[in-house]
Amino acid sequence: MSKKTTPTETSAPAERVKDPHIHIAASEDFKQATLTITSGRKKIVLDLNAAQVADLITGLGAVHQAMIGTNIPPIEGVPFTPVRRTNWALQLDPESQGSILAFQHPAYGPVGIAMAPADAAKVAHGLSLHQQLNAATLKASGPAN
Repeated sequence: MSKKTTPTETSAPAERVKDPHIHIAASEDFKQATLTITSGRKKIVLDLNAAQVADLITGLGAVHQAMIGTNIPPIEGVPFTPVRRTNWALQLDPESQGSILAFQHPAYGPVGIAMAPADAAKVAHGLSLHQQLNAATLKASGPAN
């Protein structure tokens, strides 16, 4: 005897719930942002001010850091957007006996990197080499026409 299919027993695969989609956009006057999270038929819309966006970025950064743990991915070949105009400061780092380079990142807020003395020396040497290379390049190119 063949089994009858009832309306609740369909042979079609179960409806697949789409992965959540996250979208954030600034308002036209840049005084607010709207964060929209859509998952299946559910939709959450949040209006955020600049401080709330900064808190969201900080929170996401902390979660990301916890997720990757001590496995810091390599930087070689990774695309990034350089920060060319910012406020920055150098501070002594009592914990490592090295230095901290802190700066205001326009997208992520205040960021600081602590460097052990050997790393700080490598950065200083690299910056010195870059200055020499830039000076030599300017001399070799001659005056602009």
